Amino acid sequence: MPGMAAPPPPPPHSWGADPGNDVLVLTLQLPAGAVWTLPAYTGGGALEGLHRNIYFFAGSAAVVDGMKLSSHKRIKVRPEVAVQIEAGSGGPAEILVLQGRDLCEQVVQHGPFVVSSPQEVRQAMLDYSITGFGEWK
Repeated sequence: MPGMAAPPPPPPHSWGADPGNDVLVLTLQLPAGAVWTLPAYTGGGALEGLHRNIYFFAGSAAVVDGMKLSSHKRIKVRPEVAVQIEAGSGGPAEILVLQGRDLCEQVVQHGPFVVSSPQEVRQAMLDYSITGFGEWK
């Protein structure tokens, strides 16, 4: 993305490593009053199934595409449209942008665990209780 440092590579066999999934994880730290435009998606993939969310998670105020935010929240935006993001004049704002395609598989979440089946949740909880995340197998 123009003006951004090259990101670290995703884990080699992960869903995010497949360029066809159009994964984008971006954090912005905008000084008070600063404006930045998130470019429209220009990848070669179809727009169907591609999702883009903007999370205002730190700071007192932000403006996302004309919408004034004074509390932290998520905004779902259309990936094919450029979006202007602005920090409020009262202080800096921190923004997280997440983009990617549908997983197209079952997702089961329980606490911090996100897996594909209830059985995998139970196994993850058991593994955690034994290793405390110290030794993934």
